[in-house]
Amino acid sequence: MSKLHIIITGERGPGRNFIVRKKTLRNVVVISFAAALLLTASSLAGIHYFKNYSRTLESRTQNLNMQLAETKNALDKLSKEKQQLASQFSEEISRLDERSRVIQTIMDTIGVNLPVEEDPEHSGGPYISPEYGEKLIYRADQYLELLQTIPLGMPVPGEISSKFGNRTDPLRKKSAFHPGIDFRGNTGDEIRATADGTVIKATSNNVLGRHIFISHGNGFETIFAHMNKTFVKKGELVKRGQVIGHIGNSGRSTGSHLHYGIRYNEKSIDPMKYLKVADLSLTASR
Repeated sequence: MSKLHIIITGERGPGRNFIVRKKTLRNVVVISFAAALLLTASSLAGIHYFKNYSRTLESRTQNLNMQLAETKNALDKLSKEKQQLASQFSEEISRLDERSRVIQTIMDTIGVNLPVEEDPEHSGGPYISPEYGEKLIYRADQYLELLQTIPLGMPVPGEISSKFGNRTDPLRKKSAFHPGIDFRGNTGDEIRATADGTVIKATSNNVLGRHIFISHGNGFETIFAHMNKTFVKKGELVKRGQVIGHIGNSGRSTGSHLHYGIRYNEKSIDPMKYLKVADLSLTASR
């Protein structure tokens, strides 16, 4: 029997008769079963792929989170270092600005003016730009370079026995002009240069005895007279603090001492104010 008769009846009305070939029914069942198997296999494959993808995604997410954490730590470290550097820069600039003000005080005290660039935008404000820092460094360098050539401080540690200006001449006992300062000392005491410069004279005569003239540039010269010994010669470069000779009693002198003079633009000036700013100059050079 190759056909199946399917009769459907209801409570009312005539019944219905359907004829289905067995082969067709078998094909439908086989196809449905195959479709179900294929759907099940596809679902299982999908579940397996989803699990693998989820594990891969979770692993990548963990790696990304670790990288983000490392990056955040690095950024935090850089931020802290930046803050520290900014703080150090600000402190250094403040110290440099303080030194510049000290140097300016020295310049004002001795009456020497050096034209420098000012930055009105950042004069005294809490923010200090790198450009201002560079200008401040440049200005300080200018000041320090100039300070090296200005005679500051004491050439010898001795007591002052005669000041600059009018006085009674110790030999003639008459009023006379004294173009320098006399320091009382002992023969053999060391004499030091008070600024960088070039020796323009190292000789002897009946008035100044053994003496040295040093040119410092910017119009400044220093004079050291009545020496016992001289350790430098004409044309020699000297540095501030360098020993250039010994105190003596040569030339027109009444006893062992150093005559120390400063000339500015070929005119004798009072060395006293240049001696007084020695402490300030040390502060500026630290």
